[in-house]
Amino acid sequence: MAPRPGDLKSSLNAGEFSPELYGKLGLKQYYSAGKQVKNLEPVPQAGFRLMPGTALVDQGRSATVRHCVLKVSQDLSYTLIFTAGWVDIYRNDRVKVASVAAPAITSALLPDLRFYGEANTVGVFHQDLQSLRLYRNVSDDTDWTLDLWPYEALPVADLGGTYTSVADTWDMVVRWSDASPAFVLQLSIDGQAAPAISLEYPPASASAGNWSDFVSAMQTAINDLPGIGSGVTVTNTGVWANARPFRITFGGVNQGKEFEVVSSIVNTSEASALSYHVVIGKRDLEPIVSASRGWFSGVSLFQDRAIYHAPKARNGALAMSAVGEYFDLDIKVSSPSAARLDALRTQTSERILHLMEANYLLIFTDSAEWFISNRTISRDEPVNFVRASTNGITANVPPVEIDGRVYFCSGKSSAQEQLGQTVYSATYDDVASRFVSEPESLLAAHLVDGISGGALQAKVSKNSAARWWMVDRSGRLICALVIRNQEITAFVEWIAADGGQVKAVSVDGQNQVWLTVQRGSVVTLEIMEEQETNLFQGAVSGATDLAGRFTGLDLWNGRQVWARADGFILGPFTVSGGAINLDQAASSVKCGLWQPPLFESLPYYRVLPNDQVLMRPGRVHGVTANIIETEAIAIGANGREPKAVPLADRQDPGNAPLSAKTKKIRVSGLKGVADGTTVVITQTRPGMLQVRDYVPEASL
Repeated sequence: MAPRPGDLKSSLNAGEFSPELYGKLGLKQYYSAGKQVKNLEPVPQAGFRLMPGTALVDQGRSATVRHCVLKVSQDLSYTLIFTAGWVDIYRNDRVKVASVAAPAITSALLPDLRFYGEANTVGVFHQDLQSLRLYRNVSDDTDWTLDLWPYEALPVADLGGTYTSVADTWDMVVRWSDASPAFVLQLSIDGQAAPAISLEYPPASASAGNWSDFVSAMQTAINDLPGIGSGVTVTNTGVWANARPFRITFGGVNQGKEFEVVSSIVNTSEASALSYHVVIGKRDLEPIVSASRGWFSGVSLFQDRAIYHAPKARNGALAMSAVGEYFDLDIKVSSPSAARLDALRTQTSERILHLMEANYLLIFTDSAEWFISNRTISRDEPVNFVRASTNGITANVPPVEIDGRVYFCSGKSSAQEQLGQTVYSATYDDVASRFVSEPESLLAAHLVDGISGGALQAKVSKNSAARWWMVDRSGRLICALVIRNQEITAFVEWIAADGGQVKAVSVDGQNQVWLTVQRGSVVTLEIMEEQETNLFQGAVSGATDLAGRFTGLDLWNGRQVWARADGFILGPFTVSGGAINLDQAASSVKCGLWQPPLFESLPYYRVLPNDQVLMRPGRVHGVTANIIETEAIAIGANGREPKAVPLADRQDPGNAPLSAKTKKIRVSGLKGVADGTTVVITQTRPGMLQVRDYVPEASL
């Protein structure tokens, strides 16, 4: 059968598909997805381009590592690299400014560390670590001080210990005139009215027995009130002229509680009753965090309050600071702006893992999502917790906001580990008055599997989509690109060269992506650079000596590297003695490891006019592609090895680097036959690459 031009492939908006979806031609995303998309990212509605390379910043101490970012201003931020016993601090210009010893931070604590960074302060939190503060000297950023987080007036709670208590005590005085008749006393305890208590005789002529019966009736009336229980005692404490004093003591089950007592004589104006507090009932409870009870898991800001969450003793609790006073947690103050202590439930097995400020304060636990429906958090108003869904969030992957929706990773791979298996998005529904979530990663389930960390990079100039970088437990780096209003949700993979494993990722205040990568025994700190700047990974920049020797590659000894020297792509070279020889001097060299990109289309099958799918071996004979600013491209099909496509034109000078090409290219005569044949676009040598679209010519 003669080859036929296929459909124009101009979109990779669906990213990489899971293997179980190969051949599912009925899916609307099928024609905008790939079988493999490695080190390439979709350009919305316009094909795909190379993902960034990385520049080498420094050698890392350990592969067990956590990143933290302190954003000081629009032009200044710091990336803090936490390893066991150390914090290494790098400025956004890639200069290492300080190393601070932190003996309290152990390898066991690192995976669950939480950070808070603002202005010149970094907070370090963990349930088994007394909260730390790392403070930057404003006038000298090589000077950082590590001390304890300066909590003030920690909130206290009943954590099941043995506590001393004081009974709430009130005194009441009944006074009367000589003409007073028998009177009726009305008591109110915490707003509950007790049955009226009568003195059967005028007080001037009442006997000791009458007063004894009056006291007994008063005690019974109080103890019979709902919520009071037994233990309240009433005693007559004296005999005065035209007056009797009484003492009401709230003991027994009421010990340690505070009450309000209001008294009045209701049948005559010739007598009166006045009650007043003598001893305020209280229990000497314990702070909700301490060396013996553990500490807070983390902190976030909401309405200018610091919201500390998940103290070890109460995983579902929130301690909210006073407004504008992030260290003040004194819950005894009763002003509207004062601190408060709340919990999702009085008793719950849920653990709060992340907080996020959206329309409301969002609370993510290991098994659900909640939000506080109060528009304003006030000390004198109860907090209303509303459960939004029961997905739960992955412990070390913070939620992010993209195009007005909240994205988070959920899933539990085992009883011991909580690792992301599915990406969800949530938005507030004004009609339903709740946050509604829906899965986003079902078509790329093989990539979103075992996610253990993540960071959001805002859009860069060459792309219209934000990149959500996610690290999984095996060291893969997954990138999710989302443009909601164009229905673009693509998941692709960035592969670390030379079998590298990505151990941690962060995005600094200048939108630069920092990576910790392990390649064998070598651990490096690297920073991403777009393809227009850097095609390599772990790249080192500089110049050669007069003989063409380029040094500074000690970390890559024995490894294969490539170089761009004065615009020319040279290599590969094997590093020896920390250097390579380019054989000629070059004033501008960038040299590093190289990972070839790979795009493989989904399998092609013939669709008959009645929408039946004819699955038989087929052959792609040729491919026509439109490329943009491309220096190297290789195309293959039918399971055969891709071949480099020459891009040089006759007018190109022979003594200058090849200029990037924007044009149409065509490859024909592709050999081979395959069941579910595919097109492969890759490179055999480094160079910039962007494919706007391509058209396969196939016999199916």
